[in-house]
Amino acid sequence: MSADLFLQLEKKVEHAVEVIELLRLQLEELEEENLALKAEHEKWRSDLSSMIKRFDDIESMPAKHQEPSQSELFSEEVEAEAAY
Repeated sequence: MSADLFLQLEKKVEHAVEVIELLRLQLEELEEENLALKAEHEKWRSDLSSMIKRFDDIESMPAKHQEPSQSELFSEEVEAEAAY
C-alpha cells in the first residue's frame, strides 16, 4: 500500500476514535439525565399516590362531615326551583 492510503486510513481511524469518544460522553450525559428523570418520576408517583390516598380518606368519611358535591348542590337547586 502506498503512503497516501495509509494516511487516509489513519485519518479515518482517528475520526472513528473521536466519534466513539463523543458518543461515550453523550451516553454518560444521557445516563445521568435518565437517572434524574427516574427520580423525578418516582417522586411524582409517590406524590400522586399520597394524594389519591387522601381523596380515598375523604370519601370514606361519614357523610355528615362531607361538604355536598357540585352535583348534589345542582340537584338541590333544581328541586328548589321545581317547588316554586
